Amino acid sequence: MDDMFMATVSGDMGFELGDFARKPKGKKSYITWHIEEGGGSINSSPRIKGMYIYLAAMDGYLYKLEKETGKEVWKFKAGGMFSDSYPVFENGMIFLGSYDHNFYAIDEENGTELWRFQTGGRIDGSSGLLIGGMVVFTSKDYYVYALDQKTGKMVWTFRTGGWSCSCPTEHEGRILVSSSDGNMYCLSKEGKELWRFQTGGNIFSQNRFCIHEGNVYFGSDDFNVYGVRISDGRETFRFKTGGYANVVPIVHEEILYFASSDMTFYAVEIGTGRTIWKFKTGLEDAGSKAVIIGNNVVFGSSDGYVYCLDSKTGKEIWRYKTDGHIFGRPAVDGGKIYFGSYDCHLYCLTTEGKLLWRFQTSTLNQNKYEYEEDSVIEFKPPEITETVEEEKGKYSSHEASVTHESTYSVKSEYVFKSEYA
Repeated sequence: MDDMFMATVSGDMGFELGDFARKPKGKKSYITWHIEEGGGSINSSPRIKGMYIYLAAMDGYLYKLEKETGKEVWKFKAGGMFSDSYPVFENGMIFLGSYDHNFYAIDEENGTELWRFQTGGRIDGSSGLLIGGMVVFTSKDYYVYALDQKTGKMVWTFRTGGWSCSCPTEHEGRILVSSSDGNMYCLSKEGKELWRFQTGGNIFSQNRFCIHEGNVYFGSDDFNVYGVRISDGRETFRFKTGGYANVVPIVHEEILYFASSDMTFYAVEIGTGRTIWKFKTGLEDAGSKAVIIGNNVVFGSSDGYVYCLDSKTGKEIWRYKTDGHIFGRPAVDGGKIYFGSYDCHLYCLTTEGKLLWRFQTSTLNQNKYEYEEDSVIEFKPPEITETVEEEKGKYSSHEASVTHESTYSVKSEYVFKSEYA
């Protein structure tokens, strides 16, 4: 691609994750946090493609490494950190969003930039969804974006009622995406809202949502894990935990596995909601999204450990200690487990928990973050004005039409069913 395109949603929006929280009636159910840049920590999931592993880190680099050795092949530098987001691939292109408000298309072979698209807010926890020649992602400027994969030109946008740290997920042509307004949204491929399901807290997802037999399973900061039927937005499952349930569950043999901030990893039977077993970890944010390896379930925890448990009984098989929190989902390939830690390293272990190699990012300074659970204010979306600007010289001239198909409106603050039933 010879030309590069950049569209801009203008204005300093003045709101970021960590700046706002909302208090539903009766109980605060929104956790907020603030992350400082300047470190080399890793809180996203590594991605494996062929002989290589790709790692987006908080030092602002996307690394391409040899899968067997951890040797660096190339690295791409963005203008801000990569937080809770992993790269996706299509036709020799890599797609990834950054804290610098930009969503990038990068050449997979040599790591050069092909195009970028600038939003009005940080892109956090939103890995792109590739669907119908588009890449779909969210930004903390309240919008879901769909861009043309080849050019980066805007196709459509959809406005939610809050900032979004959500990894869009596709099922039978429908797009599922969540927001800090407490809603799970179901959109058509054209960006039209089909239904929404409201919870009492932020719905955060740094990985694709769990889909099983026509239902989407997800957690909320209101302490619940939900199952919602994708065809019509009806609730089919709910399980109450003792903390924020902001880690995406997985399903294996009709058992739902997930972590909560009550320092507990759960195994729950989908059909009955019965707890099969629980496992206690050492700190809040009990784990990352899990993976199943044979008869075992493996996940990372904010206490710095990767745990391997028997999936039937919850009995610990082994654990491996790092010097930082582990938030990203481990990747498994060829009998090896790959995961990143807040201690600025990517690790490669055997499935028995033995270290094979580790890779250090550009600095050993860990990114500082803090939870702001006591900072609760009324959540009011600001007015947003969209304009499209072209940067002369570096970027080619294109026209980008910005039309927002949805205006946020919710009658009830806390409703456990679709408004479009």
